[in-house]
Amino acid sequence: MKKTIRLAIVDDHEIVRMGVSRVLEGESGIRLVGEAENGAEALDLARRERPQVMLVDIKLPDISGIEVVRKLKSDPETAEIQAIILTVYDDLEIAAEAIRAGAIGYILKDCGREQLLKAINSASEGVPLVASSITRELVAVLRSQGGLLTTVNNGEDPLLSLTDREADVLRLVAKGYSNKAVAGELGITLSTVKTHLRNIFRKLGVEDRAQVIIKAIKEGMF
Repeated sequence: MKKTIRLAIVDDHEIVRMGVSRVLEGESGIRLVGEAENGAEALDLARRERPQVMLVDIKLPDISGIEVVRKLKSDPETAEIQAIILTVYDDLEIAAEAIRAGAIGYILKDCGREQLLKAINSASEGVPLVASSITRELVAVLRSQGGLLTTVNNGEDPLLSLTDREADVLRLVAKGYSNKAVAGELGITLSTVKTHLRNIFRKLGVEDRAQVIIKAIKEGMF
């Protein structure tokens, strides 16, 4: 049975917090454990309630939402919390800064109910999700500027070192599949998926799923 996701909301506008709460009504798999109006309250809430996922606005009265994410990730007590930036700023540079700070998602406040729920569920499974408009811009930048990650294997393309099955796993991960979903799609065990991912990380010279996704986008794998 799937565990209930513990969620917290950080936004200085009460109407936004009320709106998110209303969206969550009837969602048995998500439980709202707290709300915060500013960065200081957010960090206190994180330590007190230990939510799995936090929705964080960019613009807060005291510190930015990005700084909140940075502080969450730098504190061993809250580093496991997955932060999603929920904002009005449809801006690639801001999104990139948020992701570098440690945010797992970046979505816009005008997103629909289904996208918000998908972002929360994806974050709880450690799967990055970025607004489609930002993703399209990111793809364009990557294609125009070339690689963001250095290659390994004496300068050869590291993708060539992947086995066919590892390439299959990479393509699904790049599409946002969770480990469990990858296992189901390919008819392999969850343990096997994790082994393939470890091998992929090593061969591509990356450390996590987010970097793998960027690499896959850069190489046009989906």
